[in-house]
Parts: sequence; structure tokens; C-alpha cells
Amino acid sequence: MPQPPDLAAYVRDALRDGQPREAIRADLSAAGWSDTEAEAALAAWSDRVTPAGPVPRPVRSGAAREAVFYVLLFVTFGMVAGNVLSLAFEQIEAWLPDPGAPARYAPRGMRWSMAALIVFLPAFWALDRADARAGRTDPSRRHGSVRRWLSAVAMLIAVIILMGDALVLIYTFLDGQMTARFLVKSVVVAGLAGLVLAYFRQTRVPGDGAARQPAGWAMAGLGLLVLALSFAVVGGPAQGRAEQRDRARLADMRTLARDMVRCDAFDQDTLPDTFDPLSCARDRRELTGFASEIAYSPAGPEAFELCTTVEAPVAIRQYDVTLSEDTACIRTDLPG
Repeated sequence: MPQPPDLAAYVRDALRDGQPREAIRADLSAAGWSDTEAEAALAAWSDRVTPAGPVPRPVRSGAAREAVFYVLLFVTFGMVAGNVLSLAFEQIEAWLPDPGAPARYAPRGMRWSMAALIVFLPAFWALDRADARAGRTDPSRRHGSVRRWLSAVAMLIAVIILMGDALVLIYTFLDGQMTARFLVKSVVVAGLAGLVLAYFRQTRVPGDGAARQPAGWAMAGLGLLVLALSFAVVGGPAQGRAEQRDRARLADMRTLARDMVRCDAFDQDTLPDTFDPLSCARDRRELTGFASEIAYSPAGPEAFELCTTVEAPVAIRQYDVTLSEDTACIRTDLPG
């Protein structure tokens, strides 16, 4: 960490005046400088004193390494906080759904946030523990310029979010649109912003590094909680593979429905009671092996349906698909 100019100047002048190093160290400690800062300031000067003053030793700056470390800590904390918020909102939508809106299920968005937490949460935890250990060894780390600047930026963002959250909450209340779901979301946003303020709080009061640990523990705990709840909602890889297979089945149904409308072998004037949709396939290379499971049935004098069994009906939320338990159907109206 770069030394403050006033500290370096004081040590230089004291050594030039012939003061012993132990006395200088004691004076610095009495003034509030940490042992690490005092040792670094004294180590910057050799024991040789010339008429011009003490001879400085070459100092290798660790500012770049410190900057990289704290930027990584800042980024990982931000990624954890952002994805915790995203998954918390999805949980609120699941537990407090809007009665007037269709059921919400967004597995892909949730899985992106889950993947981000799986990557960034351990990275944040490792960086946070490393910073805590280094802070106990060298309390002067909490005064680093890079850390203080990033902390100030994070706290500014958190304060702006808190004020915006309060603004929207009050407006919604005054406008008569307050719901339990909205209130819980607002509380979650305020709570996360408060955690950011607690984590990045910067002060020269001794023990500040220790005071920051509960906020780090709380953020890590929230990350694990929403991750576990999200796995319960969207399942693991097996559920994802089932949804992929269902998407292939729906794509096959749409392709065959389009081909049947233009198929000469399909009698559109008098719809047959039974028909093999694959006989109208224009290019079977566009289809998957699930196409053979698709069943045809007439749906009136000028429409027909193609149906298939799906594995994950909860994941099917598409406007042209009707569901009955584990059967998905697509209705096609014939041109007049």
C-alpha cells in the first residue's frame, strides 16, 4: 500500500534529526498508526544518514495487486447480490402469485441466476475470507484508496436504491395499488441494499474489519437459501433435459401441423377420424424421434388437433398450446 506523504515525511525528518527507530515507532503507535504502517514507514529508509538526510530504500508497490483483489471482491459481491435479488423475486412470484395473471414459470432465467450464484458465491466467500485474514494481520488495509473508493461507490448505489425503493413504495401505496407481493419485494430490495451498506461501511474505528463479517455471512447465507429454493422449483439437470425434450415435441407438432395444411393426402373437406401426421411430413430431417408419438384428431368441421404426451407440463406456457394433465395439444384451423 502506498505510504501517506505526511507519514513518510515525518519518519524522514525524525531519522534525520537522529531519533532512534524505537522512539519513532512508539510515537507513531501513540498517534494511531498501526504496527504494520509504522514498520513499513521505517523500512522505507535505510540506517545510513547523510547530510541530506536518511537514504531511502527501493519500495516495490503492491497497488496493482491490491486494486485487482478489491475489484474482484466488488464484482463478485455485486454478482451475488444481483442474482440473489433475481431469484428472490422469482420465489415471491411462486409463493405470492398474481391471481389475475397466468402462472409464471421462467426456468431458463432462474437457471442463469443459479449458475451465476454457483460460480460467484464461492469466489466471493474465498475473497472475503482472504480479506478478513489479511485485515487481522494488517489493519491498515481498510484504509487503502482502492478499497475506500469501491466501498464509496457501492454505498452510493445502495443509498440510491434505498431511496428509489422508498419512493416507489410510497407512490404505490398512495395510488392504491399496494399488494402483499409488492410489499415483500420492496422489503427484499431494502434488505439487500442494507446488507450492501453494512458490508462496505468504511471507518477508521478499530475492529471495523470484524464488524463487516456478519454482513458477508448474511449475504452468503441468503445466496445458499435462494439457491436451494430455486432447485426445488426448477429441478436439476434431469428436469432441464425433460423440458428440452418437450420443446422438441412441440416443435415437431408445429412442423407437422403446418405440413398437413399443405398436404394433398390429407382430406380437408371431410376430416378423417384417424390419420398419420407423419405421412404429410415434407422433410423428415426437420423432425425428431418424438414425432412418431404425435396423435391426430379432428376438432370440428374446419379444424384438427395434434397431441402428444409431455414430461414437464409445468414448463409449457405457450399461447398456442393447450394442456390437459400431461397431454399437450395444438389446434390448427383450416383455411376457408
